[in-house]
Amino acid sequence: MGVEQRDQDGTMPRRLTAGLLMTALLAGALGGVAASQLGQSWMGIGADSRAQPPLIMLSVAEAVMAGRDAREIRALAERFADAGFGVLDGQAVLAAPAELYLPLSKGVGR
Repeated sequence: MGVEQRDQDGTMPRRLTAGLLMTALLAGALGGVAASQLGQSWMGIGADSRAQPPLIMLSVAEAVMAGRDAREIRALAERFADAGFGVLDGQAVLAAPAELYLPLSKGVGR
């Protein structure tokens, strides 16, 4: 029995061919993931996103319309800052996703 076993027509058995194909696909996928991770670490993409604090938009105008006074608004902003958030006034932001805005009252704001 030889090392290479071929079918009668001289081709490799289908089972061996399918196994080689699956091995090549898995190796390619693993190589792609490894290259992606290596590229991100070289460019510092992962570290940069972890170094930036999460943001929240606090609309001072909306808070005033909801009946909050300046001390309450300042205390709320400081609590978020102590929790690690970057707090921005909603009127100073030109564009941001709606999920970043803190809802303070119904029907007011974004």
